[in-house]
Amino acid sequence: MSEVRTIRRPFGVTLVALLVAVAAILNITFGILIMFSIFGDNPTFTDPTGTVREVSGFWLVFNGAIMVLLGFLYLWLIKMIMIGSTTAQFIIQMLAVINIIFAIFTLPYGWYTILISFIILIMVSGAKATMWFRQTA
Repeated sequence: MSEVRTIRRPFGVTLVALLVAVAAILNITFGILIMFSIFGDNPTFTDPTGTVREVSGFWLVFNGAIMVLLGFLYLWLIKMIMIGSTTAQFIIQMLAVINIIFAIFTLPYGWYTILISFIILIMVSGAKATMWFRQTA
């Protein structure tokens, strides 16, 4: 008979799942807050020419809904991380690289994002993490 060997989930993978959970909660919370902000005074911003503009209600509802959807996708990703899905590893690596690339455009403020994304990339790409994600095939 063949013996099934269970691999323990590495701490780095659990930590990444926890970070994704925090991101999910924040996305859902702020998405709901953005959608409900249309009932008060719409926020304003100053464009590059110095003109103060009001954010439209459609923009607030649309972006709030996208944030809530992204939060629920993160919840799905947590499940996939915890069971060791190869797809989850690929998605996390892809999102980390995209975060690093876009953070470069926001330097000097993007150093924090670059550091966190790089640490996540290392944790998910390590040998033990790769063995965890390859076990379900």
